[in-house]
This record gives sequence, C-alpha cells and structure tokens, in this order.
Amino acid sequence: MFGFFLVLPLVIIIITGNQLRARGFYSADDISALMKTLYWVILPPLLFRTTYIAGTEVLKQPNLLIASTLCYILTIIVAYIGSAWFAHRGNVKRVAVSVFSSFRSNNIYLGFPVIQMAMGEAGLHEASIYVAVTTVSFQLLSIAAGEAVLYGRPSVSGILNMLKKLALNPLIISCVLGVIAASFGFPIHFVFDEAMKLMSGAATAVALLALGGSLDLSRMGKIVKILSSTWFDTLIKLAVNPAIMCAVLFLLPISKELFQVTVMLSAMPNAVNCFILARGMGMDSEYAADLVAATTLLGIISIPAWAYILGMV
Repeated sequence: MFGFFLVLPLVIIIITGNQLRARGFYSADDISALMKTLYWVILPPLLFRTTYIAGTEVLKQPNLLIASTLCYILTIIVAYIGSAWFAHRGNVKRVAVSVFSSFRSNNIYLGFPVIQMAMGEAGLHEASIYVAVTTVSFQLLSIAAGEAVLYGRPSVSGILNMLKKLALNPLIISCVLGVIAASFGFPIHFVFDEAMKLMSGAATAVALLALGGSLDLSRMGKIVKILSSTWFDTLIKLAVNPAIMCAVLFLLPISKELFQVTVMLSAMPNAVNCFILARGMGMDSEYAADLVAATTLLGIISIPAWAYILGMV
C-alpha cells in the first residue's frame, strides 16, 4: 500500500501542473521557462553537489557502465524483433519509435522525484552516479538505433550532432565538474554548499509541475485506443527494460542502493522528449506522444510495483 502512497503525491503535483496549464495559469512559454530553469539552473547544482560528495566513486563503476550499455543493446534487440515482426510490421516509422524509445526513461522530471521520495538524499546521490556513468551511452544508442531503423544506418551527422549536444549538456558538465573537484580535493565553502542544497531542494516540485504542464492529458479521452495501439512498447518500457537491467546487474553486481536506483530509473515511463525527438527525426511523432501518455498513466501502477519488487517500500 505504501508503494501507492509513494506515487500519489507525485501524481497530485503532476495533475496540478496540468490543470494550471489547462486553465491558462501557465502558458506554453511558462512551461518552457520552468523546464529551462530546471535544466539549466536547478539540476546542475544538485548533480554537482551529489557527484562531489560521491567523489571518485563515479569513476569506479565499470560494472554499471557495462551492464547499462548491455541492457540498452538487449532492449533495442527485443524491441526491434517484436515491433518489426509483430506489433508494427510494415510501419517503419513506428518501428523506429519502438526501438528509439525502448529505454528512454523520464529520469529527470519523474525519476529523480520518485527516488527522492523513496530514498531521500542518499537516493539522489546514487541517481547522480547513474546519470554521470550512463548518459553518453543512453543518448547515443537510442538515437543511433532509431536512425538505423528509419534510414537503414545511423547518420554521421546525427551522431555528431548528439555528441555536440552532450558536450554542452549542463547535467553532464555538472557531473564532470563535481568529480574533478572531488578528485583534486577542491574545498566547497559551506555558504555555496547551502546555496546549492537550497537550489536543488526545488527540483522535485518544479520538475513535476513542468511535467504536468507538458503532458497532453486530453489524449486520455482516447485511452482505450491509445493503450491498444501502444501495449507492446508500453510493456517493453515498463516491464522488459527494467527486467533486463535486473538480469545484467546480477551478472555484473553493484552496491544494493545503486542497484535499486538503476533499476527504478529504468522502470520510469518514457521521457516527454521522445515526442520532440521523434518529430525532429522524422518518426511517427503522434505515436510517440501516445506512448508517452500511456507509459505515464500506467506508471501509476508499475512504479509502486517495481518499488515493492526492489524492496524500496
């Protein structure tokens, strides 16, 4: 029962953000500003601070890097076989969405709040390690797999563009700077540490309000149709992908807390930017939007279930 109450406060804030947008309190520009503030102002101090506290531990996680990369590749293979041969046979643009989105979790806007609710600051510490270790392979493999399905091969320009974006990503930069500062023993004055702590404390509420405002819950009026068309990819994202992550981490063990966080983040619904990226890459963006809606809705059930399986509640 506690697993349900773990998710319920998050759902309330998401719905609040959605209703504020629906009733005109937030405009599309306001939501964009919220997301920009979170991405550029609030999350970087959080990740810098937590990776600084973690220190060189981030650099000592070869098993996490290998296991996560192996999980992404296996998930892509399963998603492609099931989608191309059964679920979306003959629809290349939809198969591309299946492969591309198969492990793209909503780690930032939903995953971090869930981890913080379940495990507190210690959980955010482990989540920052996961982000620092896996972001590059996470981004590159999903983009390359989607383009390989859509165009027959990954485009060089697409990969180079993603590498450029990764190099300028404030979340990656924050993690790298945190590790460097810890490695060289740079002291952080308590005033700056408290400022970063206060800033990162706003992350949960802002992330959930922004997520709610960005979701088009009007699509839920067609929920039966959406679930019937997205069932396969929803199953991949919410069940198969985290199950594969569990399996590979049994073979390549990491600490219990990092294991829980890694699997839990793998079990998050699809990221909202799946729709944006799918549209930019020429995939079936409307289907991607339906998939985001379906996984977010069913996440109300799957998140408590995985929290219970992992012993987090």
